[in-house]
Amino acid sequence: FLVPPLQRQHRPRPSRRRRARAIVAVRFCRSNRSVRIRRYARYIIINHYVGVMFRVLVVVAVIATTSVIYAGGVTRRTVRRQRQYLDNDRYDRDAATSNSVCPERNGRYPLGNQCDKYLQCENGVPAEKLCPDGLFFNSKSSIFSYPCQYPPEVDCEGRTQLQPPQSTSDCPRQFGYFRLGDETKCGQFLNCVNGIGYKFDCPEGLAFNELTFRCDWPDQVDTCDAEAFLGFRCPPEDNPLEGHKLHPNSMDCQKFYLCVSGRPRLYNCGTGLGFNELIGACDIRENVTSCYSRTPDNFVRLG
Repeated sequence: FLVPPLQRQHRPRPSRRRRARAIVAVRFCRSNRSVRIRRYARYIIINHYVGVMFRVLVVVAVIATTSVIYAGGVTRRTVRRQRQYLDNDRYDRDAATSNSVCPERNGRYPLGNQCDKYLQCENGVPAEKLCPDGLFFNSKSSIFSYPCQYPPEVDCEGRTQLQPPQSTSDCPRQFGYFRLGDETKCGQFLNCVNGIGYKFDCPEGLAFNELTFRCDWPDQVDTCDAEAFLGFRCPPEDNPLEGHKLHPNSMDCQKFYLCVSGRPRLYNCGTGLGFNELIGACDIRENVTSCYSRTPDNFVRLG
């Protein structure tokens, strides 16, 4: 028997309109899917940046809170000092008189023979101002800087008068540098800030000079007894034409004295060196016999 071949079923071809609708549907699904993907990616990116910004804001808030707490504590501790600045440097409209005339429309100018007083002009309006007690007006200061400064930084240019001192238990004035001790203890001074004195030591062998407000050689300070301060008396010079002579320090072989006009100055050779009296100069310690004593109690060695 012969088996008839399978016949292919004939399906009717869709119409042109139906094919067009199918193509539009496929394109719509594809475009809609891409839109959903883009929206999801945008959602992920936005969430990431929102999380980062939130963490940044938390850190900034913590820092700001800490700063406010610290600033509040500092403000409470310094409010009295700030009040003094405001009281001493306030804008005094009542002080502007007919005798106070502005040389220029804006600026700061010396006033009279007083070194801590000045005239401030703003838009042609004069006002007399007074520096805090102990500070001097610097006529050479910039218009953007504070005009009242410590005496070493100011040239009063012949203006010798000052306001009455506002002394405290620590300081003769509210601000400034002042000597401590008598003429035999010249190496210390006070730095006064708002009436509170802070003690400082000059470098070894130097004395505080009240005229220059700096540490200087004791023989250059009129109020200092250099021999009593350093504990050494210069011997008489046999021949002044030979120049200054050097003398060893009996307590420390690393140090020596230089006599200038019969008054001593203390010098230090430095670490690892000693003063060799035989050559009259600093030398390595192995060559300086005075650096090694025979008695153990007085043994001095340079390290």
